[in-house]
Amino acid sequence: MTNVPSACQILVNEAHPLPLDWVPDDLVDLWKVQPRHYLLPARQTRLAAPAADAANALFELAERDGFGDFMVLSAYRDSDYQAGLFAESDDGYVARPGRSEHQTGLAMDVSQLGRGMALDDEHIAWLAQNCWGFGFVVRYPKGSEDVTGIPPEPWHLRYVGRDAALEMREHGWVLEEWHTARSEARPD
Repeated sequence: MTNVPSACQILVNEAHPLPLDWVPDDLVDLWKVQPRHYLLPARQTRLAAPAADAANALFELAERDGFGDFMVLSAYRDSDYQAGLFAESDDGYVARPGRSEHQTGLAMDVSQLGRGMALDDEHIAWLAQNCWGFGFVVRYPKGSEDVTGIPPEPWHLRYVGRDAALEMREHGWVLEEWHTARSEARPD
């Protein structure tokens, strides 16, 4: 594996913001992607192409395993939409514009039909066990708050590509730690 992160592994957080006008060039409207093995809200929901393909494969497996009620509640958000969410929030779960992974088109918030912004323990465990093989990571796991600066979000999946996801799983890393390991492995 190369030590240079691809676009799928871009790090976005308080210390590594995106330009406010940054928009991925490969957004896919999930309503137009077929077959689709998950539910969607009644509004346009988009992901970057590789994340959309991986989400469909992940949720196809979920459906076969008896978890056909997953819902992609939120995916790509532009900075204006993120600004509105940030202004309305005071719970620490909404990032400032430019600091949200949703702006990359590589992140999605997953829920269950009829549970609002929540997942039961069985669905949380299924995602945590299976997302890696499809290139997703649970971006903000419990116990990583000191590294990520974000409270645990078992519903927030981030596409990083299969190799990177499996490496993060193997080492127990979050994306910040993976980036640190990549930079330390680079020759001078």
